[in-house]
Amino acid sequence: MKRTLCILLAALMLSLAACSEKTSSDGDAAPSSSAGDSAPASAGGEPETDEPARLEDDLPETDLGGWTMRILSHHDPLSDESTIYAYELTGETINDLIYNRDLSLKKRFNCSFELIPGNGWATDQSMLEASVRAGSRDYDMAFLLPFATSGALITKGLLYNMLAVPHINFNQPWWHTNVNSLYTIEGYLPFVSSDYLISSYQYANALIFNKKMAEDRGAADIYGLVRDGRWTLDAFERVISEFSLDVNGDGMFTDEDSYGFASNFGYHAITWGYAVGELGVRFVDGEAVLGFNDERFYSLAKWLYGILYGGNLTFEIGWDKDCEINWDTDRVFMQAIWLADLVKFRDCESPYGIIPYPKYDEAQDGYYTYMDARSGNMAIPIDADADTVKNAGLLMEAMSCLNYNDIVPEYLNSIMNYKYARDPESVEMLGYISAGRRWDIGYTFSSVDAGNIVWILDFHLKSTGGDLASKVASIEKVNRKTYQRILDGYADLAGREW
Repeated sequence: MKRTLCILLAALMLSLAACSEKTSSDGDAAPSSSAGDSAPASAGGEPETDEPARLEDDLPETDLGGWTMRILSHHDPLSDESTIYAYELTGETINDLIYNRDLSLKKRFNCSFELIPGNGWATDQSMLEASVRAGSRDYDMAFLLPFATSGALITKGLLYNMLAVPHINFNQPWWHTNVNSLYTIEGYLPFVSSDYLISSYQYANALIFNKKMAEDRGAADIYGLVRDGRWTLDAFERVISEFSLDVNGDGMFTDEDSYGFASNFGYHAITWGYAVGELGVRFVDGEAVLGFNDERFYSLAKWLYGILYGGNLTFEIGWDKDCEINWDTDRVFMQAIWLADLVKFRDCESPYGIIPYPKYDEAQDGYYTYMDARSGNMAIPIDADADTVKNAGLLMEAMSCLNYNDIVPEYLNSIMNYKYARDPESVEMLGYISAGRRWDIGYTFSSVDAGNIVWILDFHLKSTGGDLASKVASIEKVNRKTYQRILDGYADLAGREW
């Protein structure tokens, strides 16, 4: 996390330096920022500002004799293998870095790579299961979305224990130890995350706001609210309330009118539970402990009902759709996004700022957001032989190291260089978002289901008027049973010889 903040602040410094240079050459005034003076509160202190030295992977010299690593990859219309694999050079910076990374590994280890994409949502899991059941060993490594499988990767015993893979050194900074620790239970770790997965940054949830609308209406300084720890649910509601307007005066609110907020009412709605510090499920001392069932969460739910359904504050964006109100019409003040969505706003004329989701109240210790399922995980099939496990571990370590040194810094810097973030303050805000990313074992092993605790803000918020306590009580037993079965699957796998 410190390194991520360092990269973001380095981009900020470069931006400010460029602005200063511009001032001396053509007289334009440079924008000001206090980013260099104030560390994000959720980062736990002042981040370093010196770029870390390039690190080596310390792997042994190895000739793999032309071995091909076959990679099974998630693939659907919204996310695919492009974050981990490049078929050819295209001139696009990240794509070409990935292509050249693999080329260097081919030369270094005398190996090659074959990408085998799935053909739709969650088909990667069914393809992996078919291979394991048939004993055909069709894949050596997998980029999976464990989400939407209801824990089948665990209960069906499909994945090798990543703690037993040679060459992987979890002490190295390119491994996401907070994520890997979360999914390690009783000595078994089914899948891992590292800087090999750029998607682990791209699919963080965030907010953007229309700076032109803010200036025209004299809205509050949102950046200042974030820095001061005063960006809360109440502050959010006050700000967006200023922007809902029946533009055409027909007495109805449609896509021709103005709104304070625009959001998908499904997967972006559930973000709010994580933003206030909750988690869907935790495994504690051999038991599944459910979240989203305390007074704090119930208070949030009633508040969120008012935001989404209680008036005309929010415009609903369709599931997996772009907002029907074009950003450049200046009729949506704030919008829920994934960071990956920023590319869609690249050519917009109306300026925007990037900010984290608000806190529950000022007492909350930081700003949080959850990682969408599309951030993915890496795994090795359980039926891989010893040589495959060893070779896959070697290449996963090497790829993660190269991404840490070269590709992740370039991706984070590209947010500034490609004008996805158009001001130094937004780069500063990305520090809060990155440091507040949360993964949830409940969400990872859930499915989009009305009976799942993780999705209660999606399926039941409207029908209950935001009063979710009785609905939580009605599904609590089946949820405990579901997640206890996954926990038992962990125990069975942990007991095997690895």
